[in-house]
Amino acid sequence: MRKTISIAAGAGLLVLAGCTPNPGANLTEGGLGGAAVGCGIGAAATAPLLGIGCVPGAIIGGAVGGTAGLASITPPPPQYASPYPPAPPPPQYASPYPPAPPSIE
Repeated sequence: MRKTISIAAGAGLLVLAGCTPNPGANLTEGGLGGAAVGCGIGAAATAPLLGIGCVPGAIIGGAVGGTAGLASITPPPPQYASPYPPAPPPPQYASPYPPAPPSIE
């Protein structure tokens, strides 16, 4: 029972640390955490049978945890419209001469 609690605590910490903007890291951490929890629950549920439920519990827990980890990607910050017009493009080159005075006709 003590081993099951430590496995569940470790998996819980992995799940809590899994909220990053990186989908690969979230998938991996969620899968590992889910597999650990599934293995612990499966082993505890089938303790009289020498914990044979650990493997199917880990498979199901890994699939569910990976999916939940992938779904926990933080969305990007919202892009708000600017109330100002866009800036003019920069000049293509800087002229060493001053600008010509306006012609009066």
